[in-house]
Amino acid sequence: MKWTSKFQINQKIFGAIILALLFLAGVLGWIIWESLTNMMAEELKKRGLNIANTIAASSSDYILIDDYYSIHLLITQAQKANEDVRYILIINSNNGLVGHTFSDRLPKGILHAHTPDQFNSQPVVTLTSDEGNIHDILVPIEEGDVGFVRVGMTEQQARTYIFAKIGKLILATLLVCVGAAGIAYYVTRIITRPINSLVAVATGISAGNLSLRAKETNDDDVGKLARAFNEMTDNLISSGAKVEILLKELQEKDRLRDTLISKLLSAQEDERKRISRELHDGASQALTSLMVTMRVLTNEAKDIGQQELLQESREIAASILREIRDLAVELRPPILDDMGLTPAIKKYARKFEEKYGIEVLLFIPEESTVIDSQSAVALYRILQEGLTNVVKHTAASRIAITMETVDHYLWLTIHDNGHGIRQEDVERARLQNRIGIYGMKERAELLGGSFHLKAADTGGTELAVSIPIKLEKGCNHGTDHHDHAS
Repeated sequence: MKWTSKFQINQKIFGAIILALLFLAGVLGWIIWESLTNMMAEELKKRGLNIANTIAASSSDYILIDDYYSIHLLITQAQKANEDVRYILIINSNNGLVGHTFSDRLPKGILHAHTPDQFNSQPVVTLTSDEGNIHDILVPIEEGDVGFVRVGMTEQQARTYIFAKIGKLILATLLVCVGAAGIAYYVTRIITRPINSLVAVATGISAGNLSLRAKETNDDDVGKLARAFNEMTDNLISSGAKVEILLKELQEKDRLRDTLISKLLSAQEDERKRISRELHDGASQALTSLMVTMRVLTNEAKDIGQQELLQESREIAASILREIRDLAVELRPPILDDMGLTPAIKKYARKFEEKYGIEVLLFIPEESTVIDSQSAVALYRILQEGLTNVVKHTAASRIAITMETVDHYLWLTIHDNGHGIRQEDVERARLQNRIGIYGMKERAELLGGSFHLKAADTGGTELAVSIPIKLEKGCNHGTDHHDHAS
């Protein structure tokens, strides 16, 4: 039973003993009550039979000479001498009523409740009345030739006596229960004291105080439990020390891992910046010089075929130059370093929309949020990877990009209207060593942020990333701007 779980073990033992005592007292009371009641009924019947026989022996002559006064005097005195006698009836051989002890008229039905015809089968009949059970005893006068005597014995006086005895028994039982309860309480305290002490020690250990130990006072089961508990605590301390060492090693490995990843990302960004600069300063300038040379050669060419060939080659070189410049910008957009994250996002979204024909909606601050370069680069790379995944996997036609500041965290959310993402898709990407999702997650977590990717409630896929920032004074917190990228 659940309600017993809130009690302590000594309270449970004490309660069980008290319930057992009450149950025993109840059973004994019921047995005594039944025994006394049956004895009382048998005793009443015997006394009633003696009274009826005495009256039958004394009333024979009075009936024969019709001396009703003597009959009335005889039965009245007999009733007064016996408090348990409720009534006495004298019936002649013709079933006629000769005398009775009722002060007024007979109760209805009393005369026919026990007739002389029933003597051979039922000399004693128990009648039910408002006063309780009445044992009606029928005795013949001179074998019935003269008449019959009926004596009604009531249980009222006997029950009063029994109630008095039962009251004394209940009082004695209560006194015994109180004494037994005191003894039981003392015994349960002795039995449960080691257990309560063990519980206190266990509670202290669970709170972090590993220096506590249970007292091993006896060699009984509780003593064995205390020893086993102390051994378990020692093993726990030993295991805890090992776990602490392993935890420190793991934390150190995680720190080294984070440092390595951070350095790898930093080196990657530096390499991208270097490649972007070389493409812009080296290859782009070389192609520009080549295009100038081709234009001069085109103007000096005498043959129309040569001019067309040079012009076509110059256009191919211009296309390559544009692609190199786009690649250089994508590797490390100068606008990210020069103007900040917000303009860089706007420019990238506009070019993304032009390139893939996917509508991009921007909900970003009117002014650029000032954050450190590392956080800005991380958010920009996450945006690039997130939009690339939309093109590859979601078949979306619209993308909403939201950026806002909440409680010193910069939140970037990308929500598309594609077919959504399932957990098995993420697991499949992990098994196929697609590091895009995990790369975004690593970037966010290295900066103390969070990364979430899930199927949106309104359909499509939602990517949400947060990065902790320190806002500078004068930075705009909450003015959002709805901007169409194109």
